[in-house]
Amino acid sequence: MIEGSRLLRSLSGAWQLDREIRGAGAQFLGKAVFEPQPDGTSNYRECGTLLLRDGRELSSHRSYTYRPSERGFTVAFADGPTLGNIFVRLLFGAVDDQQLVADDVHRCGADTYEVRYILGRPGAFETIIDVVGPAKAYRLISSYVR
Repeated sequence: MIEGSRLLRSLSGAWQLDREIRGAGAQFLGKAVFEPQPDGTSNYRECGTLLLRDGRELSSHRSYTYRPSERGFTVAFADGPTLGNIFVRLLFGAVDDQQLVADDVHRCGADTYEVRYILGRPGAFETIIDVVGPAKAYRLISSYVR
């Protein structure tokens, strides 16, 4: 059986983060850290540089709180105007004996975020988020490596 608390523990620590933003011609390069908390949750923080199509570089950061569940975890916003709101609830299933995958959809006004987490490679995992709305259409492909 898949245990959310065990999955969260496996993500603990620092990761190099490379995020391709398809459809916007941008890339985010930085670091992400999962910091376990005494209550079983994990604080996630990413910080780095957003490289825009026009050559500009912007400092960027984001925070989330990960809460374990029976078969995965819930991801909630830990900063900004949506502080405490749930972003996604991820329930993992085995694709094969190597990978676990979870999908969920987040709606924010007229925008839809289709989220996929892919876990299983030693020292690496990936997230894919497809974003569609009246004024946006892009794909975030985030690769995390130790």
